Amino acid sequence: MLRLEIFDSPLTPPNGARKSWTVYQDLKRQILLGELTSRSPITEQALAAEYCCSQGTVREALLSLQEHGLVDRRGYQGTYVTQTSDEEALVLVRLRLNLECAGLERSTVLATPCEISRLREISSDYLDYRSRCDTFACAEIDRAFHLSIFSISDMPMLQPILKRTLLHLHRYTISRNRGHIMWDKFVGDPHKPIIDAIAEGDADTAKTLMSKHITLALSLFAPDLHDIFFEDPTTTHAITQLA
Repeated sequence: MLRLEIFDSPLTPPNGARKSWTVYQDLKRQILLGELTSRSPITEQALAAEYCCSQGTVREALLSLQEHGLVDRRGYQGTYVTQTSDEEALVLVRLRLNLECAGLERSTVLATPCEISRLREISSDYLDYRSRCDTFACAEIDRAFHLSIFSISDMPMLQPILKRTLLHLHRYTISRNRGHIMWDKFVGDPHKPIIDAIAEGDADTAKTLMSKHITLALSLFAPDLHDIFFEDPTTTHAITQLA
């Protein structure tokens, strides 16, 4: 079932994973951390030599990156890392708030004890990697956490939209800091209160906590975007309505 598949660890190769998965993951890491940018040349020949694999393997990895919107393959012109503009990021934040809060309306009703337990495991994994200051792993696990909550809502048509939204917001906020996160700003478990509210079936509290969680992350990772977001007089009203 879809609701269970999303709980797989994002850091563990799936069963039967090919070499292209490793190449894909490493290139994704470099893009999210801002090590590969739109100014970075990407060629299949160079990557094949770097990863000691065939160009076919590299091609598979690049196609996966293209599928998720991280690169643009332009035939003989080459492959280029895409960018998320400020305007697109603003739209993505609003979309994320709407999707996640809508999902919580159903997740708080449908969540099983097993799924609540799994959410706590994912949260624990996040804290473990945060203690190691592993930005990429934290981003991967954080997306898995939010997608896992949404998968419980059983709205599979919207899940790919949220998945892409989360990925590009992470890329936007993390890459602009080149992966240098001030981890000392983070204390406690940011996910536990949300999980507790879901376990108690309290949708209103869960939505309020989720909205605060998203906007706090925005203020820490992209303060300028946060300020622009809240300059819009409709934003505060929209968040109030969601909460």
